[in-house]
Amino acid sequence: MMSELNLFKLNLGKRIAFLREQRGLTQAQLGSFINKDFQSISRVENGRTGISAFALKQLADALSVTMNEIVDFTEIRSNNK
Repeated sequence: MMSELNLFKLNLGKRIAFLREQRGLTQAQLGSFINKDFQSISRVENGRTGISAFALKQLADALSVTMNEIVDFTEIRSNNK
């Protein structure tokens, strides 16, 4: 069974990937906005690593969304049912 933390990281990663793809950005392009390489973005999107609140705020700014929008997993939960 997946821990709550791991499930959160997985859902957060899916949401970031969705928002990034929606804007037509590559992982490298998104990473360049927050001084991270594409591997770092990939690890976050795949739920393999967490992300600091500061980096999450930077991602929100780069994606032109609020932090609340990044952690809104409503759509992900709907697709998992």
